[in-house]
Amino acid sequence: MVRGAIVTNVVRLLAFAVLAGALSLGLGSRVDACSCVQQSGAQQAARADVVFRGTVTVIEPPITGLVISSADPISIRFAVDAVYKGMATRTFWVSTERSDASCGFEFLVGRQYTVFARVSGDRVQTDICSGTLRGGLDPASVALPAGHATREDPPSTALIAIILVALGTTAAAALGAAYRGRKTSVPSS
Repeated sequence: MVRGAIVTNVVRLLAFAVLAGALSLGLGSRVDACSCVQQSGAQQAARADVVFRGTVTVIEPPITGLVISSADPISIRFAVDAVYKGMATRTFWVSTERSDASCGFEFLVGRQYTVFARVSGDRVQTDICSGTLRGGLDPASVALPAGHATREDPPSTALIAIILVALGTTAAAALGAAYRGRKTSVPSS
């Protein structure tokens, strides 16, 4: 009889341990892959290399292989209408991670945003910790000056290539005409 009571108590103890473990997993604190240090808007503006207001015109998904990650970078093209800090052209590209699970800011085409971004090499990056927000903001509220106009977009490489080909063709035609003209003006002996 004692033996049966011991087995029953052990089974109850194991059941309790399994239940307690399951509850602790379900009721535990939520852990995010991305956590941000609390900063004021002025601190976020001071930390940013570029701050501008613009409307999203294109979102380009990342080029991925077989493995897709929430941290894959996506590129967002903006039509910029005001620059508060740094340099931005009328058409400006910014990158962020694919998902907010990896600190990426989730943009929507056609919506206006005020973007706080950092420059890293040749990339301009933003995330959910940077201060980027949907809509506009009063720049004075984050210790920034009034917005100024954007810089002109640089010419595209395709346009430069077309200009160079046209100049090369014109130069070749001019040299050919000069050579033919010289050949016909040489007296024969």
